[in-house]
Amino acid sequence: MRGKILILVVALALAGVAAALAVSYLNSARSTIASESEPIEVLVAQENLPRGLSIEELTQRGLVKAEQVPRRFVSADAVSSARILEGQVLAVPLSAGEQLTKTRFQFPSQAGLSYTVSEGFIALTVPVDEVSGVAGLLKPGDMVMIFATLKPKSANESAYTTLLIPQTRVLAIGGSVTAEAAGQSETQQTGILASSGSPSGSKAGGSYRSVTLALSVVDAARVAFVEQLGTLQLGLLSQTATTTATIAPTSFNNVAK
Repeated sequence: MRGKILILVVALALAGVAAALAVSYLNSARSTIASESEPIEVLVAQENLPRGLSIEELTQRGLVKAEQVPRRFVSADAVSSARILEGQVLAVPLSAGEQLTKTRFQFPSQAGLSYTVSEGFIALTVPVDEVSGVAGLLKPGDMVMIFATLKPKSANESAYTTLLIPQTRVLAIGGSVTAEAAGQSETQQTGILASSGSPSGSKAGGSYRSVTLALSVVDAARVAFVEQLGTLQLGLLSQTATTTATIAPTSFNNVAK
């Protein structure tokens, strides 16, 4: 009789342990499910994206947006903020709905200049000096407008200046495709003056003789034409500029108006 009671007690104890383990497992499973279902904010492509677009261009054009995704569906190295990819370009195409990850972006200096050229555009280099190149203050990634001045070829023609390209992106300054590299190049070129305390040191603009721009083929032909027969001058736009100016050509007839 005592043996049967002992067996019953042991059985009840084992049942209690099993029940406790089952409850613990269920609680753990619920916790895991809740954790995996927790929404995480990540950047997601809103349409098919070609390689070469910068993270700044992607965000400005609304091509990527932050979305809430369950944790279990978040890709490895997915990013939630464009700041993490600042200054980088998309190295591989993305499909609509795909998450942006660190491994799919590279700095232009690593990826090559072609990775910074959007589909349908080409990179065109124009010569500049201290005046036409915005006093050496341009950086890759800046947005500029291009003015063109054409001088008369005959007595019947009048010189005029027109806004040739309202807005285009700077791809490279001299041989530098990143702002960091451009800054280092400027420091090397002005290092002696900077170390001697000259005002043309680190606070002054850098020295470069060419600027490479992203242009459509049609616009590139127009710029190349003016570069051969007239003069070009760049104007720096605000990074937050969303609209482009449209103005009539300026000539002797209307410059004073």
